[in-house]
Amino acid sequence: MPQEIQDKLLTFITGSFMVERDDIDLDKSMIDEGIIDSFGLIEIATFMEKEFNMQVGEEQMVRSNFGSVNKIVDFIKRETGR
Repeated sequence: MPQEIQDKLLTFITGSFMVERDDIDLDKSMIDEGIIDSFGLIEIATFMEKEFNMQVGEEQMVRSNFGSVNKIVDFIKRETGR
C-alpha cells in the first residue's frame, strides 16, 4: 500500500508541477529543491484530501509531515490507517 500511495502522489506532483520523476529526491524537501512553493503545498494537501479521503488541517502542514515525498507518504499512512 505505501508504494501505491507514493505512486499516486508522484503522478500528481509530476503532472501538476511540470517536474520529471527522476528530479524528485524522495527524502529532500520539495520546497528547498525548488519544485514547489507554499501554494504547491496547499495543492498537494487538497489532492490528498480528495484522493485519500482525509482531512488535512493547517496545523498539520509542517515540515515533519510535508518535508519530503517520503514524509508525506508516512503522514497519509498514519492519518488513513493504510
